[in-house]
Amino acid sequence: MLADLGLETTPNNYQLFYSFVADKNPSLAKELRSLIADKSLDQDMCDKLHKKYFCGVDMVDQTLQTGGKFSEEINAVLRMLAAAERNAVEYEKTLSGATDILEHASGDTPLKDMVDTLLAATTKMNEHTADLERKLNQTTAEVNTLRENLEKVRTEAMTDALTGIANRKRFDEYILQQCNSAEHSNENLSLILCDIDHFKRFNDTWGHQTGDQIIRFVASCLQRYASKAHLVARYGGEEFAVIMPDTDEKTAFDLADNIRASVESKKLLRKSTNEDMGTVTISLGVAQYESNDSIEELIERADEALYRSKHAGRNKVSLSSTEKAGRSAA
Repeated sequence: MLADLGLETTPNNYQLFYSFVADKNPSLAKELRSLIADKSLDQDMCDKLHKKYFCGVDMVDQTLQTGGKFSEEINAVLRMLAAAERNAVEYEKTLSGATDILEHASGDTPLKDMVDTLLAATTKMNEHTADLERKLNQTTAEVNTLRENLEKVRTEAMTDALTGIANRKRFDEYILQQCNSAEHSNENLSLILCDIDHFKRFNDTWGHQTGDQIIRFVASCLQRYASKAHLVARYGGEEFAVIMPDTDEKTAFDLADNIRASVESKKLLRKSTNEDMGTVTISLGVAQYESNDSIEELIERADEALYRSKHAGRNKVSLSSTEKAGRSAA
């Protein structure tokens, strides 16, 4: 089947089509049937489908495997410490025995034999200690590697596969942290929501691959203007968000307008044919956190501001604190 469709015989493709033929995932089967019928299924699309339907499962497996290895390393350390304790007890018994002999020794007791016994026990204890130190150093290195692997898995789980920016899960986590921080510290916090104008039209005209190209382009513009403290996230589909700690709405508005102008100024060319696709524009809404705000209220105000930008003709920035749309192209 893979050969008939002109696809590579890779493990990922086998996993994809096994699930399709066995009808293990109705959503995947529906997408594949549609793509096959339209003759638009290629390797790039297969890779995207595999990431969409199997990436999360793979990450869970990786996390479980890493967690299991971590547990094994901890158990190994515990076994080494137990062995060291037993060796210490044996050494203590040897010293105690030597003490008893010395206390009851007669003049003709061979002192050299006792000294040799103590030296042998001390040498053996030193060897056990050196071996324990070596094994602990090795285990420490392995635990550090496992920790790095866990962090890598966590980063992948929080990253949007298409754009490389934060995904919705990371957005939800970060906005909760920042709203709690703003509430307790009385510092400013602003949120930008952004949506690509007429994105469906681009998709219908130029195809999904070009649509993906546009999404990546907008994401790169957002990242270019954001600071290290800001979180740029793909909020869903063609919608993005920027969480801005310690930033008032005026500063956030100016940043949003710079992003808007940057996106509009870029002339887009289709990679495959070098065709001129014109320009893409975005609409943005800005809201500032207010005391006792829930996360839902903050997002809702930013979303309402975004809606006003759309309603006012698109390619604009609007503040939630005003009823007028913001700046647009001159």
